[in-house]
Amino acid sequence: MLEALSYRVKVPLNISLVILTTVVIITLTLLGYSYRQIDREMLHSGESLGRVLAKGVSAAMLRDDLWSVWDTIRSPTDVALDEALRPDVVTVIDGTERVFASTVPTRFRVLSRPSEVDARYAGLPAWRDDGTQPETTHLWIDSDSLLVLAPVLVDGSLIGTVLLEYRRPAFLDRFGGALGQVALITALILLLMLPVGWWMGLRVARPLQELAALMDRIGSEHPNRLRESLEPAAPAGGDEINRLRVHFHQMLGQLAEKESLEGQMVRADRLAALGRLTAGIAHEINNPLGGMLNALSNHRRRGASDPATERTLSLLDRGLNQIRDIVAALLVEARLQSHDLSPEDLADVETLVRSDTSSRGVMVDWAVEVRRTLPLPSTPVRQVLMNLALNAVEAAGEGGRVRIRVTAEAGALLVSVCNDGRHISAQQMEQLFEPFSPGEASGEGTGLGLWVSYQIVQQMEGQIDVRSDVTETCFTVRLPLRFGGGGT
Repeated sequence: MLEALSYRVKVPLNISLVILTTVVIITLTLLGYSYRQIDREMLHSGESLGRVLAKGVSAAMLRDDLWSVWDTIRSPTDVALDEALRPDVVTVIDGTERVFASTVPTRFRVLSRPSEVDARYAGLPAWRDDGTQPETTHLWIDSDSLLVLAPVLVDGSLIGTVLLEYRRPAFLDRFGGALGQVALITALILLLMLPVGWWMGLRVARPLQELAALMDRIGSEHPNRLRESLEPAAPAGGDEINRLRVHFHQMLGQLAEKESLEGQMVRADRLAALGRLTAGIAHEINNPLGGMLNALSNHRRRGASDPATERTLSLLDRGLNQIRDIVAALLVEARLQSHDLSPEDLADVETLVRSDTSSRGVMVDWAVEVRRTLPLPSTPVRQVLMNLALNAVEAAGEGGRVRIRVTAEAGALLVSVCNDGRHISAQQMEQLFEPFSPGEASGEGTGLGLWVSYQIVQQMEGQIDVRSDVTETCFTVRLPLRFGGGGT
């Protein structure tokens, strides 16, 4: 059952159980120590009192002064001592083991033998007559009664014994007081430590709970979003949870990269299929379109028509030629036989774009770092750069900014075109490079600029990527230098 509990409950519960067990063990240890301490204190007090009384009654016993002896042994019971340290019965016996005096004279009568009055007193240890001086001793005469024996000596000779009987209930009452204090302290400690332990357990379990919650969301949310909600990991090293967080963060990064690559592959396959479809449709349209244009041209060569017919023929001519232009745009074929790309070609593109942006109020920041001719066909490269630049200018809008950077490095030409206009949504991104894409800026063009650019880059075995957020949209093109190296 415990295995099914969440670590949010299991860890604090285990810590609380450890605290509870530790406090109970310490409490029992303290109670055991207190019990032994009170027991030793009672024994030590009894032996000390016995020696004092034995010394106090010795002279009176030599004088056979019963009343003085009785008055002496009665004094401890009259003094306000701790009940646990006060003897219940004090009896003095003479050398013949007969009662000389007792604090309970009705029970232990004078000259009676204690063993005859109380069977518990039978078998009292006899002092050895071997020349050694007897010492104070004690024994338990039953489970609840302790008897302390103190010899009465005069000039080293034994003339009697003082018997002090202590009852355990009084001792237990004192121990019960100590038990109550310890129980109160234990309760206060638990009231303080259990909430602290529970809080510490929650703090320890929180990272595990966070990681478990994120793992449950894998597959239903994008890994990058999960990485954003993951608490940043500490530097390399740290405890096991921190290392787990680091590896989990790396795993989410790999999943994001995998999803990105899968998305790129899906888009590439879709665009390739779309390219084949549009090429087939375009070829099918070209055949009847060419026939209609030829028929229209032949009709005009045969003679003049009336004005109404001429206007109709002109309208048909413009419409058919527009269809031909659109079909030609769909049939993208890079002209790889054009001359190599030179810095002048790039400068021409810059000039054309700047003339187009002068009336739009768009600031264009050019950074062309190519200083030598590169082994790339100039015509398709210029077309790609022109399409991306004009598209960025239109997306930036009035007062916007466009940043264009062209460099040659690592055997490739790198083109970066960025604008600060409205960013492209994720839904638009999926269809961005398709013909008449809603993600492409709408304007006077055909809506085929990105499609044409994508097809050209693919035919040149290059790569085109786009990144868009609320601050900036950037298109990046990488074209490999297949026929030699490039330089800046």
